[in-house]
Amino acid sequence: MTSAPELTPELFWQHSLQHYTQPGVAEACLALQDHYQVNVNLLLFYHWCFTINQPVSQALREALEEAVATTDPAIRNHRIRRRAAKGSKVYKALKQQELELEAAQQAELVAAYQKIMGSKIKGSIKGSESLNSVFNDSDPLIALLNWLGLPNHSKTQNLITTVLQV
Repeated sequence: MTSAPELTPELFWQHSLQHYTQPGVAEACLALQDHYQVNVNLLLFYHWCFTINQPVSQALREALEEAVATTDPAIRNHRIRRRAAKGSKVYKALKQQELELEAAQQAELVAAYQKIMGSKIKGSIKGSESLNSVFNDSDPLIALLNWLGLPNHSKTQNLITTVLQV
């Protein structure tokens, strides 16, 4: 069995920063975050998997969702404070703190990935799906829309397609 692709918090952070600056990606991520409560770090993690054709098992999805569930409340609360402070002297510091919380959440996602992939090397994990194969099926966005709990309509499909551009 081949080993899982290497991923560190620093590599994932750099991947996310690079991809986030691509045309339309930031806007799509923020629309998904603000209108559909999608966790952008989780979405960017799925993008990383899509980019390198990394299979995503049910166990990995559950571990990622658990990592988000434990770290997201602090980020959401901080984001509310930061947005309320827009235009004030503390806004810049709050924005930096939010980025640090986002980076910590990404580190938790990477840790979940490493734990699951370490288990996979020791024994087979069933239920793996490659995002690339999902996106090549006749109805390519259904699985990811379901994974993220999004309604299946053209607006969400277009937003996800924008984010997942390679």
